[in-house]
Amino acid sequence: QQHPGGLISPPTGVTEELLVCAGCGGRVCDRFVLLAAGRAWHGACLRCSQCQCELQTHLTLYCREGSIYCQQDYCR
Repeated sequence: QQHPGGLISPPTGVTEELLVCAGCGGRVCDRFVLLAAGRAWHGACLRCSQCQCELQTHLTLYCREGSIYCQQDYCR
């Protein structure tokens, strides 16, 4: 189920593997899970791979070859 801000509730029966943060490798135990580039993230771990700005509040983010970018760094 999708919620405002790109948050989703994990589906019933979701595997433990899907609840591992792609940023820090820790378990995501939050009520809502951030999904980006097909992976789960803690809000604070979802950052641009170049400038390290937090992306959880951005409307868009960009992914290329497994790395996540803010719009400014992606366009560079």
